[in-house]
Amino acid sequence: MKPIGHRPPSGMQGRAVRYGHWRAVTAAPAMIGSLLLLMLASAALNGWAGLLPLAWATCAAAATTGMGERMTVRATQGFHRPSPTQAAALAPAWSTALRVTGTAADDVELYVQTARAPNAYAAGGRSVAVTSRVVEDSATGRLPEHHLVAVLVHELGHHATGATRPMLLVAWLTAPWRVAMSLMTGLANILAGRQLRLGLAIVVIAGLAMAMARALDQGQWMVGGVQAFIGLAAVLCPLLDAAVSRRAELAADRFAADHGLALQLAAALLALDDGRCAASGWLRRLLASHPTSDRRISALLAAAAASPVRAPRSPGATSTALRGVPDA
Repeated sequence: MKPIGHRPPSGMQGRAVRYGHWRAVTAAPAMIGSLLLLMLASAALNGWAGLLPLAWATCAAAATTGMGERMTVRATQGFHRPSPTQAAALAPAWSTALRVTGTAADDVELYVQTARAPNAYAAGGRSVAVTSRVVEDSATGRLPEHHLVAVLVHELGHHATGATRPMLLVAWLTAPWRVAMSLMTGLANILAGRQLRLGLAIVVIAGLAMAMARALDQGQWMVGGVQAFIGLAAVLCPLLDAAVSRRAELAADRFAADHGLALQLAAALLALDDGRCAASGWLRRLLASHPTSDRRISALLAAAAASPVRAPRSPGATSTALRGVPDA
């Protein structure tokens, strides 16, 4: 699929498209783990041992096609086509967002996700979605059109910067590993109790370190190296993925700012803390996929001040009260 959007944010042409690629790289250990799990499961099929990994890879490749993406976002994320009423409510803002970014209507598809929380998403190579709450707020006037335009342009910015393009493929390729880890984590929580999670993590890490030390002491360098790789990947990959995701969010914000919507997007983000609490604790902050609202708003205001010619003409853009349009 060809890239959509008029242009990447200023100064981003050389590195913006790497966000999606870097997220794929951080998921490589989980992909390898998925392949190993499938090979282990397919061993029971005897002569058909290669069928399961082959079907897994084929479905992953299909998810990168236009039809495959439509099926995937509907099945896994609950996206659906807007009803006639929803389409009428979204049409003005959507048309403006496409026009502002120079995006052809055929290059991207707009969906709605049924949810009570206001939010918006970009997925795959051509999918953008808003929640049904956003549609309701837009239809009733609680959500000003120019703020909705800013949120939609931000989501188009994810596509323009290449941040979401490989992620549906990555999600499919890592699914067996994530399911296995979820089952193991759930079982561990049941056995250890919520209050003992930290202690359990320490025990697991200590056990892995002891196994690695024993393997190295016995001269089993390959076994020890694999164990060290698994341990490091389990710790570092989620942290690296979250860091890249936060950078991608800032790049999409800059995309909106470069199209004259910094103040409108900042106004929408002011509602992000409407009854919500920021992630507490240093580990949760490191694993957060989004920068804090304060950081994003400060960057958007700085961008607006640095580009007064392209700043929005609405003088009350940053002070208009919203019911909340959190940005994905």
